[in-house]
Amino acid sequence: MQLYNLKLAWWNTALSPAARSASSKANMENYATICDHIKKLIMEKSCDLVAICEVSTEDVAHINTYLDTHLTNLKVLDLTSDLGRSRFDIAVIYNSSKIKVSHQYYLTKAMTGSTVKAAQLVEIDNLDDNSKIQLYLCHWASRIIGDGEKRRIAAANMVYSSAKELMSENQDVIVMGDFNDNPYDESILINLNSTRCHDSVRNYPKEIFYNPFWRSVVSDKKYDHLVDNDTFRSGTHKYKQFQGTVWHSYDQIMFSGSFLGTGVWHLNEESTKVIDDIGFINDFENSKCLVDHLPVMCEITRP
Repeated sequence: MQLYNLKLAWWNTALSPAARSASSKANMENYATICDHIKKLIMEKSCDLVAICEVSTEDVAHINTYLDTHLTNLKVLDLTSDLGRSRFDIAVIYNSSKIKVSHQYYLTKAMTGSTVKAAQLVEIDNLDDNSKIQLYLCHWASRIIGDGEKRRIAAANMVYSSAKELMSENQDVIVMGDFNDNPYDESILINLNSTRCHDSVRNYPKEIFYNPFWRSVVSDKKYDHLVDNDTFRSGTHKYKQFQGTVWHSYDQIMFSGSFLGTGVWHLNEESTKVIDDIGFINDFENSKCLVDHLPVMCEITRP
């Protein structure tokens, strides 16, 4: 039986960070790099939806113009907007011949004089059968912000509270983003209630998220005496912590239990991974290139 599928991807482009104090890296050379990689995600990886962050309204307009010129059946949903001293910095590119994507609401909360940006909820309407998937897009507070951890925990609580209501109504829910935390950190593991354990999620499909990106925490490469000098890469981002790890799995996609057997859609873990093709890796490892996150992608299938 041939399965119907949808492929979704997330990528932090590093073009225009959300913080007002951060300078944009937008220029024609960087636009060309980012647009070329987005094209690869769509053409080579067959992604039906690509969510990107660290983009400005101007960046999204430029990317939209490029896509209109080079590809067909694509639409761009610009979700960028100002919010206090920061802004939402996300956009969605999608295959309009297969799905429709509509913005539902911003998930924010004012706390002690500032605003926590938890997520933007969009709804994916599959044109093949009119089934709907609720997708939370997240770009949580950076680790270089002094109160970043508290903000990430607050954001996780907000997303989980909102998503749990949807899961209780038997809706399919996906949470994706750059969380600036690893799968084992408190915000993801405890507050978002996301686990690596299939059986736990299958037992409590309306309460626990499944996180396949636990697999990205450990390098696929195994050490022995014949190993060369290549890096033991794992995850999506390099950030040297004091007395900590170098590699981090900040970019993740998590799934409600309905994708593990209780719903119509099924997660295909074989195609759910960090994208580490040579083109992305070359730019990622080039200190002169702006790329500092690897994309992640997932596939869901339906009989």
